[in-house]
Amino acid sequence: MQRPTNPSQPGSVGRAVAAARRLWTTLACLLGMTASCAADLLWGVNGHPFNAYPGISIEQQLDYVSDLGMKSYRVNISSADSATKLAELVKAGKQRRVEILPVITPDLDLDNQSVDDLYAQAYDLASTLVSRFKDDIRVWELGNEMENYAILMPCEMQDNGIQYNCSWGPAGGTETSDYFSPRWAKASAVLRGLSDATIAVDPTIRKAMGTAGWGHRAAFTRMLQDGIRWDISVWHLYEGDPEEAFKFLATLGRPIWLTEFNYAGGSQRGEKQQADGLVQTMTLLRRYQSRYGLEAAHIYE
Repeated sequence: MQRPTNPSQPGSVGRAVAAARRLWTTLACLLGMTASCAADLLWGVNGHPFNAYPGISIEQQLDYVSDLGMKSYRVNISSADSATKLAELVKAGKQRRVEILPVITPDLDLDNQSVDDLYAQAYDLASTLVSRFKDDIRVWELGNEMENYAILMPCEMQDNGIQYNCSWGPAGGTETSDYFSPRWAKASAVLRGLSDATIAVDPTIRKAMGTAGWGHRAAFTRMLQDGIRWDISVWHLYEGDPEEAFKFLATLGRPIWLTEFNYAGGSQRGEKQQADGLVQTMTLLRRYQSRYGLEAAHIYE
């Protein structure tokens, strides 16, 4: 899902810190409950340290992550201009034994740039970042929910020449025909550029790639058809039981990383309800860890 990365409005810093602390306290208890059962699962949390959280230093953020007992901090990076801050984050993470999982999300104009330009720009950014950090970061997530851009919308023409029903909502993403090919070509170009560049720098670096969840399974099929290469299949989860999705992902022969998950609606219906929902989800993840090859799970708040 696309989420705001702009920092907040006046007076929001104190509220954000207080809310984060309440959630982190809850999660610390949850992780203590799961530690013995999920010793091999990499637990992590998401953040936006390069463009949000004014007044909360990188060191403070990582202290929170470390205090939770979490071992991974997933962060988005959209420009080589943020490389210096990423280096600071990696250094601080090492001091706390917290791995950094960068998600490369190039700042692109998908509507107006050509397929070739999108590929080249994505390739250049990944090459720059992965080259600089190849000795420190051995797993990169490439792109974030790129398939959302290509989902077929009402009245658009499908590949088979049939118009998608104008009275329906966006397509479900479960079939390859659920993606509008002209837009998919652009999303695919970005993903190929990111993957090809990473392989060119170091083919042993693991590439995590995937979708927003919500049934968007067929995007993986299209990625395979386009020759996009990845090592870890990524899924996101905000409601329901992920078993059917995990069953499909397991057929791809790659480990699964759930790089975003939370209780539906977050804390909007109260912190206790959110905590109970997280307990249920984490219980499911423990159950599916060995069954489907789940390796990591990152909470998104």
